[in-house]
Amino acid sequence: MEQIGRNISIWSWAILLLVLPLTFLSPVFLGIVLFLLTLLIGIHRWSFGRFLPPTPINLALVLLLGSLLLSQLVIFSPALSLPKSMSILVSVSLYFSVVRFSKERSVWPIAVAFILFGVLIAIVGLFSSEWPSPFSFLNAVSRYLPLDRLDIPGTVNGVINLNELAGVLCWVAPFLLALSIGLRHRLVRKSLALYLLLLSGTLLVVFLLLATSSRGGILAFAAGAFLILALYTTGKWRLVLGSTAIPGSIAVLAYLNSQADTNIVGDALGLSGRVEIWSRALLVLQDFPLTGVSVNGFRQVVHELYPLFEISRDVDIAHAHNHLLQIGLDLGLPGMISYLAIWIVCAWLLLATLRDLIRRGGNHHSYYALAAGLAGSLLAGWIFGLVDTIALGARPGFMWWLLIGMTVAVHYEVCFSGKRLRIYRRVSTSLSSRVQT
Repeated sequence: MEQIGRNISIWSWAILLLVLPLTFLSPVFLGIVLFLLTLLIGIHRWSFGRFLPPTPINLALVLLLGSLLLSQLVIFSPALSLPKSMSILVSVSLYFSVVRFSKERSVWPIAVAFILFGVLIAIVGLFSSEWPSPFSFLNAVSRYLPLDRLDIPGTVNGVINLNELAGVLCWVAPFLLALSIGLRHRLVRKSLALYLLLLSGTLLVVFLLLATSSRGGILAFAAGAFLILALYTTGKWRLVLGSTAIPGSIAVLAYLNSQADTNIVGDALGLSGRVEIWSRALLVLQDFPLTGVSVNGFRQVVHELYPLFEISRDVDIAHAHNHLLQIGLDLGLPGMISYLAIWIVCAWLLLATLRDLIRRGGNHHSYYALAAGLAGSLLAGWIFGLVDTIALGARPGFMWWLLIGMTVAVHYEVCFSGKRLRIYRRVSTSLSSRVQT
């Protein structure tokens, strides 16, 4: 019986991924989800002797959950706040489940699930978005799978917002790029078909990210890709890569400056609209520093208490278009501090993981590819969040928690698990064969 409980607890991440969509359906399901979360925590306490596994960001998560509880005192609209609040609870539980599974089994099934969800989101976006020129030919693809006639949650008439799609793909594209580079020799030797499948998914996700024409998304992906290439280049190639960074950044910034207020992806806000939203968000934080205005409450509070001049009242402002401001609006300054702490700790964990792998000669190890992909994806997500955001309680927000969970897991595997790294190199193999002969 105890072994059954351990297995349920270990595989709870898969259960939570199946349960997550229920948080955005009828309010009746929220009680079911809360009961299931309580049951899974109880099973973990019975099987492992503790309620939650110890991780480097537990203190930050306790503060985050405390801020979430405090924000319930100022709920502006329960219909708007409760589903996303429950989504945050499930996502935090998902993080702990990912860490637990990785320690007991392996982090790679989580990585595969992340890739599958990322590619699936890209495919759904392909068939249910209004693509701008010069990629408008993609709109003809929707005729083969008319998802625009379906009531997809979180969309307007079944059409996915391209900026939001770009934000999700910013988490996925660098991750796929790093694995395509770092695992190519290993996968080609073991299964060429598997590598071609990985490469095809990478090309699809990167292409669709570029097709969104999201300036913030493309710039964020470029930064993540640059970091990954820097981790995989040495010597003169790293010098060449670095020498192109400054003129490339100047060219990109000049283009963005010239296009700052144009409507490229159907986003009528532009830079001036975002500046006005940011100013209102700062006013909200001054008035509600401890609690914010509840999860997802800003979209109504801003029109009721902080009216905008350049943006019509009929425009639904789903978020503050900045991830730091949005978390402050949702959970107050304590929530913002905990959110920043998670980012800082994860950056330090990835840096320590990569340095440890390099010190041990593990530049060609699969964990190096995984750590490089996580670093590129989190960097891209951070940069994208400066001009847009996917809030913690949003439907695709669970992808960020999977990244955080894998970051903690790969750090544990490399630095604390005590496992010896099996590094496969063609050069090392040839040298050993010569010694034996």
